[in-house]
Amino acid sequence: MNTIPPIKRLGTKLIIYSIITALIPIVMLGAVSTDTINTEMTNQAQEKINDDLNTAESVVTLKLDKISAMNKYIVSNGDTVDLLKKGNTLELKNVALSYKDASDPDFVVFFDKDGNVIARSNSDVTGDKSYESLFKMVINSTGYTSIEVLDKEAIKYENVDEIVNIDIKGTEDSIDSTESVQDSAMALISIEPIYDEDGTLLGAAMAADILNKDYSIVDTVKDASKDATTIFLGGVRISTNVQDNGGRAIGTLVSEEVYKYVVLDGNTYYGRAFVVNEWYLTAYEPIYDSNGKIIGMLFVGTPESKFLALQADVRNQTFAVGLIGLFIALMVSYLINRGIISPLEQLKQGAERVSNGRYDQKVIVDSDDEFGELAKAFNKMATQINISDEKLKKHAEELKASYNELKELDNLKSELIAIVSHELRTPLTSIKGYVELVLDGTMGAINDSQKKCLQVADDNIVRLRRLIESMLDLSKIERGELEMYREKVNLKGIVCDVIEYLKPLATEKNIKLNREVEEITIEADKDRITQVLTNLIENAIKFSPANESIMISGVLEDEHVHLKVTDHGAGIPKKDMEKVFNRFYQVDSSTKRKKGGSGLGLAVCKSIVEAHKGSIWVESELGKGSTFHILLPISTESQ
Repeated sequence: MNTIPPIKRLGTKLIIYSIITALIPIVMLGAVSTDTINTEMTNQAQEKINDDLNTAESVVTLKLDKISAMNKYIVSNGDTVDLLKKGNTLELKNVALSYKDASDPDFVVFFDKDGNVIARSNSDVTGDKSYESLFKMVINSTGYTSIEVLDKEAIKYENVDEIVNIDIKGTEDSIDSTESVQDSAMALISIEPIYDEDGTLLGAAMAADILNKDYSIVDTVKDASKDATTIFLGGVRISTNVQDNGGRAIGTLVSEEVYKYVVLDGNTYYGRAFVVNEWYLTAYEPIYDSNGKIIGMLFVGTPESKFLALQADVRNQTFAVGLIGLFIALMVSYLINRGIISPLEQLKQGAERVSNGRYDQKVIVDSDDEFGELAKAFNKMATQINISDEKLKKHAEELKASYNELKELDNLKSELIAIVSHELRTPLTSIKGYVELVLDGTMGAINDSQKKCLQVADDNIVRLRRLIESMLDLSKIERGELEMYREKVNLKGIVCDVIEYLKPLATEKNIKLNREVEEITIEADKDRITQVLTNLIENAIKFSPANESIMISGVLEDEHVHLKVTDHGAGIPKKDMEKVFNRFYQVDSSTKRKKGGSGLGLAVCKSIVEAHKGSIWVESELGKGSTFHILLPISTESQ
C-alpha cells in the first residue's frame, strides 16, 4: 500500500487552505480598520480644534462687548457731556478712572472735537494727538470696537510699559520683524463719539484693554476647552496659557511656515506643532484690525498624545482580535482535518442544519473510522458556535447597558442646562420689572439720558431672556419634553401678528415687510409657529441692508403649507448652508463679527418644525440674499 506524503494529504491541504482563507479577511480587516481608525481620529481631532477656536473667538467677542457697553454708557451720560462742554478736565479724569475701575480696561482717554487728548486715566499729560488716526474713524459715526495695535509713541503717556514690554525670545534669523513688535501693544479698543444735543461733535471717549501679558482670555478659554490658547502680536506670543519652565511661554516666536501662511497670506492654518515640550494639533486664525490688516494670530491647540494613545489602543485591540481569529481558524481547520472522512452526505446535512442556526443538531455517527471522527469534530464545532453565539448575545446586552449609562449622563447634562437657565430666568424677570418701573416713571421722573440708558439695559435684558428661553427649549428638545399644544390656527393671522410685532424694528432700517399668504388653517402649536416665524423674519431684518424689502409668502401644496421668508441681504456661503441649523453655529464667527446672536435661534426653529413633522431648509446666493423654506402638514392626518 502506497503511503501518501504528508504534504499531499487532504488534511494537510485543508489546513493550508484554511490558513490562507483566514489570513485574507484578517489582513483586509486590519487594513480597513487601520484606515478607518486614522480617519475617525483625524475627524475627531479636527472637530475638537474647531470647537476650541469657536470658544476662543466667543471669549474675545464677549470681552469686546463688555468694554463697548460700558463706553456707550459713559458717552451717553449727561454729566459726561456737560463736563466735556465745560472743559472740566479734572472731573473728566475722575470719570476716566471710575470707568477704568468699573470695567477693567487698562486705560481710558477723552478727546476734544479736534482729537486732542484732554483727560487720561493713567496720567495727567494732555494736549497731544497720540490717537489721531483712531479718532478720525469715529467722526460722523456711531463709534466702533475692534482689535488694534498701539505703537510705542501712541501709548507713551499711559504708564503701561510694565505690561506692554515683552522680552522676545528669538534669533537674528527670526521671521518676525521684532522691532515693530517690541514695545507695541495689541489691545481691545472701544471708541465712541460724544455729541451735543443738537448733534454737534464735542469729542470722544476711548477705552483700551491691552492683551500683552493679559491672561484672562486664554485662561477663560482653557477653563472651557482644557486646551492651549495663545494670542500672537505679529509672530510673537503676547498672551498664552502654555507653561514653559514654570512660567508662561511669553515672547517666543511662531514658526516661519505658520507666520507666512497666516500673517502674510491671510489663511487659517491647521496642522501640528511642537509647543514647549510636546506635539499639539493646532489651528492659527488671523486677527484683523479695523482696517482689515492682519496684526496677529489666535492660536488653539490640543495635545496630540491623547489621540495617538487612543489610536494605538484601538489598533492593538484590532491586532489582538486578528490573532485570536487566526488561532480560531487554525483550531477549526484541525478539527475539520480529523473528521474529513466521515460520511460526506451526513456532513452536508449537518452543515445545512448549522447554517440555519440549529446549533443543537448533531451529525449521526455510524462508523468508527475517520469519517466518524470527522462527524464528531463537526458536532463539536457546532457546539462551540452555539456557545459563541450566546456570548455575543450577552456582550450585546452589556453594550446596551453601557449605552444607556452614557445616555443617562447626557440627560443629566441637559437637565443641568435646564435648571441653570430656569434659575437665571427668575432674577432676570425681576430685573426687567424694576427697569420698566423706572422707565415708565413709576419710581419718579428721569431725564432723557437716564431713560436712554435704561432702554439699552431693557433691550439687552430682552435679548438675554431670549437666549435663556432658547437654551430651555433646546434642553427640552434633547430630553424629549418639548410639548406641542396643537389647535386649528389661521396661518395668515399668525404672519400678520408677527409682522405687526416686528414693524418697529423694520422701520428703524426703512425695510418694508411684504406678505402674500393664503387663507390656510393648520393644526399646529400657535405659539411655537409664531416663535419660528418671529426668529426668521427678525433675522431677515437684522441681516438686510437699509431701504430694502422682505417677502413672507405662504401657499398650499398638496397636504402641506409652504412658507418662505426672502431677504436681499449678504447671503450665506455654500460651505455654511448645511450648518446654519446647528446649535451655536454662526456664519460669521470671526473675531471682528459686528452682529450679535447666540447661534441657537435656527436650531430651535428646526426642532420645532420637525416636531410638527415638517421640514426647514435654506437657499442662498452670496450678494443677493437668502430664502428660508418651511414645509408643514396642514393636519395631523396628513402627517
